[in-house]
Amino acid sequence: MTGTDAAVSDRRADALRKAAQAKRQAAVARAETAIRALIKNKQEINFRSVARAAGVSLDFLYGNDDLRKRIEKLRNQQKARPAADPAPEHADNSDIVHILTEKLRRERDTRRTAVSQLEDQLAAAHGELLRLRRLLQQHGIRAT
Repeated sequence: MTGTDAAVSDRRADALRKAAQAKRQAAVARAETAIRALIKNKQEINFRSVARAAGVSLDFLYGNDDLRKRIEKLRNQQKARPAADPAPEHADNSDIVHILTEKLRRERDTRRTAVSQLEDQLAAAHGELLRLRRLLQQHGIRAT
C-alpha cells in the first residue's frame, strides 16, 4: 500500500467514524425527545415505549448507559407513585361497583407493568445473546 492509498484509507475510516458518531448522536437526541414527550403526555415510560417513540432499537437503549439509567429511574418513579384507594365504610351498590372496577383497573395496570418489565428484561437478554454471538463470531468460534 502506498502513502496515497493509506491516506485515502484513513480519510474513509475517519469519515465512517464521523458518520457513525453523528448517527449515534441523532439517535440519542430522538430518545431524549421521546422521553420528554412521554413524560409530558403522562404515558408509561419503559424501554419499549421509548424505543417505539424514538425509532431506535432496544439494543441501542440498553447499550447507552445514560439513557438506560434515565429510563430505569423514570420507570421506577412511575411505579412508586401511590394510587388512591377509595374504600368508604358505607357504600351503596353503585359505589361498590366503582370501587371494584377501580381495583380491577389498578390490578390490570400492575400486571401490564410486570409484563412490560419482563419483556424489557427478555429484550435485554436477547440483546446480550446477540452481542455474545457476534463476539464469538469475531473470534472465529461457532455458536451452537
